[in-house]
Amino acid sequence: MADEIKKIIIISDGTGKTAKRLMDAVLYQYNTQQVRYKLVKVYQEVRDRKSFDAALKEIGDDYLVVVSIISDDLRAHAHNALMERELLHLNVLEPMLKTMSKFLGVHPDYKPGILQIVDDRYYRKVDAIGFTVEHDDGMGNLINEADVVLIGLSRTCKTPISVYLACNIGLKAANIPIVPDTAMRDSLLKRLQSVEGGVVFGLLMKPDILLRVREERARVLSGDRYKYTCLDEYADIKQIQKELRFCRELFAEIGCPVIDVSRRAIEEVSVEIVSYLQRNGFDSPSIENFEI
Repeated sequence: MADEIKKIIIISDGTGKTAKRLMDAVLYQYNTQQVRYKLVKVYQEVRDRKSFDAALKEIGDDYLVVVSIISDDLRAHAHNALMERELLHLNVLEPMLKTMSKFLGVHPDYKPGILQIVDDRYYRKVDAIGFTVEHDDGMGNLINEADVVLIGLSRTCKTPISVYLACNIGLKAANIPIVPDTAMRDSLLKRLQSVEGGVVFGLLMKPDILLRVREERARVLSGDRYKYTCLDEYADIKQIQKELRFCRELFAEIGCPVIDVSRRAIEEVSVEIVSYLQRNGFDSPSIENFEI
């Protein structure tokens, strides 16, 4: 008997991951015991009686059946069928559902697979954050995989908007700084050829506001912006106006939507970007259910 392998089956209306996690958490409490067990199979997306009965036919009489089914009707059918077979079983969701319904005073929605949807959103955001960090400030070599590409002058909020889009919405956002230079222009146009149309956004800011932002940035970089003459042009209103004219001409050539970020919160700008993508039929799981 010591060598007997205890066999476990999971039957789930989703992926079975919920039941597997709970089962593992409990089984860890038996690690020091001389007992052997094996998860033989996970039946996934079992959402009707026919599918459940088909799975039940494959199960031996000495198995433990762990059930993770949310549907009230199917849970009752599963319980009756398992009792008829005299199989040891438990529905891992049932005790929690009963207690939570009693506590909250309302019934659950009984929608299978919700946890997997939440997991998918989480991992999409993780991937998006990694991509966004790697493609900040013109870096990265996979810009063709970007959901959004932000282009604009220095200090036009490209990075914080990119990070917000990644962390809160799950969009892979790249951002590229613009320098008013012919070689840079040609390089940028060539690089954007691999980007799907409609996902490039040009960011602008009013000259006086951009001037104040850059003056503050110059003070941070130098301690005293008057100490380094190389920063004078960076925070010069005439130079800024020249750079903005260059940007407008470049944005017109690219044909991308232009967003003025002056005195606007990054959340507001991000919503405008997502709204534009939704209106133009941009296909992404991250925005299809995003409410503006």
